[in-house]
Amino acid sequence: MEPVASEFVKLAGVEIRQYGPGERLLGGPERLKRLHIYVRDGAIGLRVVTGRSSSALVEVFGPGRLLSPQLWETTPGSESRHAAALLRTTTLELPADVLEQELAAHPPLAVALAALDALQQAGSLDRLGMLALRDPLRRVAHTVLLLLDRLSGAPATAPAARLEVGQELIAAFASLSRQTTNRQLRRLARAGVARLERRLVDVRDLAALRSVAAGRRPLR
Repeated sequence: MEPVASEFVKLAGVEIRQYGPGERLLGGPERLKRLHIYVRDGAIGLRVVTGRSSSALVEVFGPGRLLSPQLWETTPGSESRHAAALLRTTTLELPADVLEQELAAHPPLAVALAALDALQQAGSLDRLGMLALRDPLRRVAHTVLLLLDRLSGAPATAPAARLEVGQELIAAFASLSRQTTNRQLRRLARAGVARLERRLVDVRDLAALRSVAAGRRPLR
């Protein structure tokens, strides 16, 4: 989706911002409701509050993904949301009304954004399918694949890929405990599917990882 970024930077009113790991997006929900935020590099995590001092990671937006104003629309009694950088991240932030005018004037940009939205919707459905898996090994394998899709930029035909995130992020996205996630990652490592380092999962055999996620390759 680099054509979207190249068009965004040309538009009047766009702001290029950089966020450090853990830093929340600038401004509260009222500001974010007026913006389209394109992730140029890095990653943004969207969380919802689940208790007084806890929150759940519900989505990850990596390079080429778009946070639209609709993300911040809530109904009375619904959970509050916030977004923060997971890595060092660069965004392109554009007022929603400016983008609407540009879409009306430039149909190719409208088509590109529609394709991007369809891609993100498919990714969200994939995550819901992952959360329905009861087998923690399959869930962790599927989570690694989802995060690779969002963050690594590796082509679908690549035999291997590197996921440069900590296990706490994998656990949060899988909605599993850190201990359970670590056990399953070690099973993948013992089977030769992946190699583990600090803040790195080096997937050596993507085809095997997909087989594990689909339940076609049980591991002892």
